[in-house]
Amino acid sequence: MISGQIRLSDGNFEIIRNADDFARIVEDKLGYDAAQMVRDLANKATREAAIADTDIISYESELSELHQAIDELQRMSRFLLPLSNKDRLSSADREELRRLAHIIRALAS
Repeated sequence: MISGQIRLSDGNFEIIRNADDFARIVEDKLGYDAAQMVRDLANKATREAAIADTDIISYESELSELHQAIDELQRMSRFLLPLSNKDRLSSADREELRRLAHIIRALAS
């Protein structure tokens, strides 16, 4: 958002509350075409900010999913280490290994 105080070339100060205030001053001093350029730039900046916000939300969501996948892999490793130390695997152990393999494949894809 455009806001603040600016000093004009005639020495006066203007308070800018938004892009329209700034465009009005530009129009008074430089004309309609220059003011329209300012309006276009302000609109483009607003659109780009909205896109950036959407991208950030998307990236944060993806990052959260990746953290969950890492947590799941860490839980699996705590199960796999004792299992790997066994001399013989029971059918229940083999079934659990298959289940973990499917989860790992799903996380990797």
